[in-house]
Amino acid sequence: MLFLLIMIGIAFPGYTQKKEPIDYVNSFMGTSNSRWMLFPGPTMPNGMVKLSPDNQGNVWQGGYEYSVGSIHGFSHLHGWTMAGLLTMPTNGDLTLKPGTPDEPFKGANAGYHSRYRPDGQKASPGYYAVDLIDSHIKAELTATERTGVQRYSLPKDSSNRIMIQLNIPAEYAYELKDARITKVSNTEIRGYAKSYSGWFNEYTLYFVMQFSKSFKDFKGYTDQKELPEGKEISGSKDIGAYVTYPTSKEEQVLIRTGISFVSLDQAALNLKTELKDFDWDFDALVKHNREVWNSLLKTIEVEGDSETDKVKFYTNLYRCFTGKMIMSDVNGKYTDAVENVQQLPAHRKVMIGGDAYWNTFWNLNLLWTLSSPET
Repeated sequence: MLFLLIMIGIAFPGYTQKKEPIDYVNSFMGTSNSRWMLFPGPTMPNGMVKLSPDNQGNVWQGGYEYSVGSIHGFSHLHGWTMAGLLTMPTNGDLTLKPGTPDEPFKGANAGYHSRYRPDGQKASPGYYAVDLIDSHIKAELTATERTGVQRYSLPKDSSNRIMIQLNIPAEYAYELKDARITKVSNTEIRGYAKSYSGWFNEYTLYFVMQFSKSFKDFKGYTDQKELPEGKEISGSKDIGAYVTYPTSKEEQVLIRTGISFVSLDQAALNLKTELKDFDWDFDALVKHNREVWNSLLKTIEVEGDSETDKVKFYTNLYRCFTGKMIMSDVNGKYTDAVENVQQLPAHRKVMIGGDAYWNTFWNLNLLWTLSSPET
């Protein structure tokens, strides 16, 4: 069969498998000198979860910068004025700060961030992967509308740990007014973070995080000071936790996280509902995400011989559906602008917020109506 395909390619040099619209999307395009809402990681069209690497601090145009050769974690929210819930696999000496690109990666004053090689990243709609040099860990990400799923390939190392940070360095200087992380079992933690930026209204992010394998230890910290081992951590301003995975051989650990702006029970419902057909099958979830995106992107067909123009077009069409964010849960509950829980009427599918709607009437409103009228 392989010989036949080779001979066809030789005999008919113009014969190639037809590309799908999703194949033209460059997830890294537009992620340099850009905004918090432009990221390379996976999301669904208008997804609540926008799971992606971050490598900058609380600075304008924060989040992910393509030219920075390090990562300090993967956060689940990248909406306009909204950030939250960062995780990062690491090992070696324990450090409770993420670190900035100009700080050490090992030794004194180091953070838990890690460098990566320029060719050590891969991204396309529905999937992101990176090889972390300093920890020798491969991280892979995918998502549904309201859940994020991560697959970490851990090396043989007694110090493997996964950091969970609630105070996220993002585009605006966010502060935690109140936060809590609770250990439910050795395969599940739950929590919430009430955030406030000083510019915009406060919001509360609830999450339920499940692990494919039991972790050994669960420990917390506040203000970068480790707390005695317990089942619950609470506080404000700076709060986080970590779980440990000492390994005697290379192992994979998966994390699946459901989020909600309504309650912990709603986060659990989102997780259960959206992953019931996938369980822990990471690759099946990536395939599903890509199918959803390709179905949307191919509503507009582009003719012509310029591959470059097709990359530009489909990448920008993809970006038209990554800025907005579903605010409602799978059963239609959502929290309004004054923190009251509301219920969508039966004929409404989702409540969408996120990036502002100013000036969208020039082109985006028409585009959304034509390409995705059900939204």
